[in-house]
Amino acid sequence: MNFFYLEARKNILRRYTIIALILFLCLNTVKIITDYKSGEIKPVAANTSGMQAGYNEIYEKVKGEITEKTVSFVTSEYQRLDKLTADGTYSRKPQEGTYSGYIFGDYYLFHSYFYPYMEYSVKYSSEMEKVLTQAEENLKFYQENKNKAETTKNAYILDRYNGRSISEFYLYDGWESLLSYDFSDLLILLLLVLAVAPAFTCEKENGMILILSSCKRGRWPMLFSKCGSAVIFSWLITALFALFNLLVFGLLCGFEGWNSPLYAIESYRNTPFSGSVLMFYVLICGAKAIGFSVTVLLLIFLSACFKKSMYPCLAGMGLCIILNYCSGWALSSVWWKQVLACISPFTLTNGNLLLERLLGVSFGGIYVLQIFIVLIVQMVMAYLLIMAIRRKLCCKWK
Repeated sequence: MNFFYLEARKNILRRYTIIALILFLCLNTVKIITDYKSGEIKPVAANTSGMQAGYNEIYEKVKGEITEKTVSFVTSEYQRLDKLTADGTYSRKPQEGTYSGYIFGDYYLFHSYFYPYMEYSVKYSSEMEKVLTQAEENLKFYQENKNKAETTKNAYILDRYNGRSISEFYLYDGWESLLSYDFSDLLILLLLVLAVAPAFTCEKENGMILILSSCKRGRWPMLFSKCGSAVIFSWLITALFALFNLLVFGLLCGFEGWNSPLYAIESYRNTPFSGSVLMFYVLICGAKAIGFSVTVLLLIFLSACFKKSMYPCLAGMGLCIILNYCSGWALSSVWWKQVLACISPFTLTNGNLLLERLLGVSFGGIYVLQIFIVLIVQMVMAYLLIMAIRRKLCCKWK
């Protein structure tokens, strides 16, 4: 345990790393607030104060459990405002008795926010019943034609998508933006390069590698402590940024809807994940931590290959750019692009995309989600990187 602490204090917890971490947290906060004010997170936030007040008033009336009263209110108000604005003869002047101060402003609020999302929530269970009916027909067809892959897929749909319904109404703009927010991933990567890339080069530059390699406790204990402390560091900063993002998004947009099923967010209507929104956020943050763990092992391997600290930093950034580009092929239908995407650790930083809809393959009558395949490949990559680091250093230890 002392080796982990010493390696972390000597190579990772340097003053410039701590300063960079504080600056990046501040930069991350500024980025989220800027996006919020510009309407990228919550579109109504970029509108007038009257529109925001109207939005909040309507939202207070309809949020929570979906009842006949709330559905009737949203539907009747939308139909009423649609008729008033249909011919374009409505008054353009401020009017009393409106939510936003203007008739068209009220129509815009119901048309853009409340009616379509209420309609989606109410109709979701019936729409999913149609999907299940189609899957049942497909299952019979593929069983008759002995297509095992499609049979397994449709059986999976019947098992995992059954009994779905949305019982509460919330607007999930904040949660949806949080799940896809990736600016903090770039900051985490920069921190990892800054802290981990010089892991072995610093020892080579000051001559300590010769002393450590001649000591019994300077071989395997040094290797495991460097790799272990770097992996733990990647977990900690991933968790720190995840909690920080959750706090800032929650303060700006509210925490309401955290316990709703993920498919309550319309963009995740076909997700295979049936847990809550908050549980899904924890899941994708865990996937990011694993992806960054493999990334730090890759950086340590580069550090073992070079003698100057600048070289693994530059090589690491270049390789990370290439691997990040490859991760964009995770949804491709081309097999070799999917293989490269599975090899890239940054595919796990986009876990929300892998679970946005049903993606997977059939193995021996079992349907395996693509994210699990990526996880297995990354575990293998981690093992291979550790063996490669060992082999590279063994040449110096003999």
